Amino acid sequence: MQQPATNIAPHTQHPPPSLARAAGARSRATCSLPGHLLLQSSHPSRPRHVEALAGPATCSHGISNGNVGQDIQLRTDKFFELEMTVHDSELDQYGVVHNAMYVVYIHKAREEMAASIGFSMTSIASSGNAMAVLELNLKYFKPLLRGAKFVVKVRLVQIKGTRILVDHIIETLPNRELVLEATATVVCLNKDYRPTRVFPEMSFKLRRFFSSQDDEGGDQLTSYKVLS
Repeated sequence: MQQPATNIAPHTQHPPPSLARAAGARSRATCSLPGHLLLQSSHPSRPRHVEALAGPATCSHGISNGNVGQDIQLRTDKFFELEMTVHDSELDQYGVVHNAMYVVYIHKAREEMAASIGFSMTSIASSGNAMAVLELNLKYFKPLLRGAKFVVKVRLVQIKGTRILVDHIIETLPNRELVLEATATVVCLNKDYRPTRVFPEMSFKLRRFFSSQDDEGGDQLTSYKVLS
């Protein structure tokens, strides 16, 4: 896996990817993986591919949703964290984690985050609705090796209209060395697979969990482990 020429400081120092690119246009990579929803759009103004899912963070960002009618300031230190371990099946021919596996890791973390606040992709699908990744930008810093333990950190940046913007950071454990940064734009889809405003209950729960307000109702638990 190709390494960037320079690294950045540990997670307590470097700015998250959304902040670094907030002032200008971003270059995005759209990804599709087996088992994810893949849509083809005939509308020329819409992206051609949309990957399925549930849905990154920085200095204070306001999030706005028409269903609530107010801006809530997000905490810069509030993450959902999921601890994981590298398995042999996730390695490439060089003995390091295959690039595509990092997309699987952050997808898993978003799903677990959604479940932790009371939403599952199964329940959303059973209602006839869906969630999809519209845009995904990845930046690699160092590879994960066989048997490595790591943490995927998820942070909400913004909810606006049909979209949820999320930052992800992968770090090694226990040293917390930066492995990857990723930014995803997630959209909510209705029964016709057309963009629809972020589901009101999900919007409320996400904002409550990541807001600057004190944790309530069990929201204090933000770190999880995937048992192998």
